[in-house]
Amino acid sequence: MKEKIRELFPEIEWIHDEKMRENTLAAIEDGLKSGGWEPEDMAKIPFTLLIPNCPFSYLDHVRGVTRIAKLAMDEFNAIYAARDAKYRMDNDLLVAGALLHDVGKLVEYEKTPAGETVKSRCGKNLRHPFSGTVIALRNGLPDEVGHIIANHAHEGDGTLRSPEAVVVNKADFINFESIKSFLGMK
Repeated sequence: MKEKIRELFPEIEWIHDEKMRENTLAAIEDGLKSGGWEPEDMAKIPFTLLIPNCPFSYLDHVRGVTRIAKLAMDEFNAIYAARDAKYRMDNDLLVAGALLHDVGKLVEYEKTPAGETVKSRCGKNLRHPFSGTVIALRNGLPDEVGHIIANHAHEGDGTLRSPEAVVVNKADFINFESIKSFLGMK
């Protein structure tokens, strides 16, 4: 299963620390198994249930958020960290957090016998930032990655997000809000 996940998320190779890369893979695998999904399902699961007939998948969204967040971080570091190293964002934390920001959706959602994706029992009780944080931490990822996951959505509004969490939050909403705008939704 891990090789298929690597194939679907080539961005995982952007994580330099081998242990963090392996723990990130383990967390995705854990989310899939806990939710009863196969890796290939990530290309079919809608990335949100808030957009009717969502035209993009979980896989599209996670890759899009990760790629936008990484580009933003690289540009930020090129300008600010080049001047003062204390303003350098951590690549591995950001990439792992971006790849896992929605891992909780793998247990928040379930497939009905008719093939429709709906909220699961777990999803009716816990939104994905909470379940995703648990998945990441139980797979050995550092608290800083848990922080990114826990605070990437509205649950993190009003908190002091780490710089990496700010970037993942903004990348997530760039993706979500842009798709809504293309579809003419408010």
